[in-house]
Amino acid sequence: MEVRQVMSPAVITVSPDDDVKKAASLICLRKISGLPVVEDNKPVGMISEKDILRAIYPTYQEFFENPEEFKVFADLRRRYGETTNLKVKQIFSRRVITVEPDTNLLRALSLMVTKRVRRLPVVDKDGNILGIVSQGDIHQALFNEQFLIEK
Repeated sequence: MEVRQVMSPAVITVSPDDDVKKAASLICLRKISGLPVVEDNKPVGMISEKDILRAIYPTYQEFFENPEEFKVFADLRRRYGETTNLKVKQIFSRRVITVEPDTNLLRALSLMVTKRVRRLPVVDKDGNILGIVSQGDIHQALFNEQFLIEK
């Protein structure tokens, strides 16, 4: 089975210049855990709910300079609001691993497991985004193939 058979062609993306609020909104409202960051129709990274939530916690330097500020968890809630006003380019992961539509499904899963990512943008030979495939898409396909097709 190939990635093209299970990928979602209606991929939701953001640009590096979008507000984190837009990315957070898409992630929450579409009930997804992350999305590609795209420039000129080419993926340049990924932003996930983990990236957004991680941004509310202090850096080591911030913590050492003012540890008392981060003992009050209400301040972290305030930082969430501040984080959503940032630009995507300030917090997204620039590491992007892609696959092509003809990639074997288990090869794509192997990449996800070894690289510790949950989703992969699907690109054409020129690097233009065509869709996205997630671990959930692959799990669903394997389940269907194993249990729903066998009788």
